[in-house]
Amino acid sequence: MTLASLALAMAAAASATTTNAARAASDAGDWSSPGLASSGPAAKYVKTPSGLVYEDVNEGIGEPARAGDVAVFEYVMRRANGYFIYGTVDCGIGCGNGDPFEAKLGPDGNLIAGLDELLTGMKPGAKRKALIKADLGYKDDPKLSRFAPRPPEFGQQRQIIRLSANDEPMVFEVKLVKTRANSR
Repeated sequence: MTLASLALAMAAAASATTTNAARAASDAGDWSSPGLASSGPAAKYVKTPSGLVYEDVNEGIGEPARAGDVAVFEYVMRRANGYFIYGTVDCGIGCGNGDPFEAKLGPDGNLIAGLDELLTGMKPGAKRKALIKADLGYKDDPKLSRFAPRPPEFGQQRQIIRLSANDEPMVFEVKLVKTRANSR
């Protein structure tokens, strides 16, 4: 299953309420930018009570991430139509340098709600792809000042602000590298 069909299926499952979100999810987009490739058959979609829709690409091994842990993870952030916004993977211009992102999980952390929920329960080495609706993303942070991750460039930030203002979902591809207990 391609990421394009994943975005379409997730968008249908999440029942996007706006015309913009539905239009974005149905547009195949440009999938030539890098991501975290699947290494197995497509998994089943899971829809949580909050509306987060995801698939487990790889299960990982070890102890699952819990609230209070610091998660070290790689991610790729896309619009629902597949257009690349930002990622921690090293892909050249407009993306990270290959260093994973670190954030505390749970209510004391500062991750967007959908990403926090997605990472909680993952095991190191696990990969997930998720459709995160605006309510679980940056919608309550119109200036991108409270929640992470926050891309470093203005253009990338502006895309997120525009998507959130239009209630459009975002696709996140996440690989949990490791977790560690919070030392505070």
